[in-house]
Amino acid sequence: MTVKRPVSASLAKAFFYIVLLSILSTGSALLTLTSSLRDAEAINIAGSLRMQSYRLGYDLQSRSPQINAHRQLFQHALNSSVLQNLNAWYVPQAVKTRYARLHANWLEMNSRLQDGDIAWYQTNINNYVDQIDLFVLALQHLRRA
Repeated sequence: MTVKRPVSASLAKAFFYIVLLSILSTGSALLTLTSSLRDAEAINIAGSLRMQSYRLGYDLQSRSPQINAHRQLFQHALNSSVLQNLNAWYVPQAVKTRYARLHANWLEMNSRLQDGDIAWYQTNINNYVDQIDLFVLALQHLRRA
């Protein structure tokens, strides 16, 4: 015995599932886009720290009156909300560790900048920039994962 259903009910049910599937796929695409934009912003900010480190060295060497403003810009970038979000539970420990290391070393570098210690800065800037590069690399690997 076959049960007859109205065609309109079957079509309505199929249409409902099509709409539901399209809403879910659109939501997933928007979440992916939002995540990608935040990741790209974090990589850009982290990469800018490299340039800012060298600029601080130049400011120190040339005794630029802009050094304090540039130190504040570096501090602001390092503490940006995008990078602060890297302390979330789902971020791999390697990324968190590299970010914490940048923070700890910045405290020393900032102190040396305030003291005008050119020799120390010149000796240690390459190591700090290497740490920034490793941090950027960790962020890029995070994005690919």
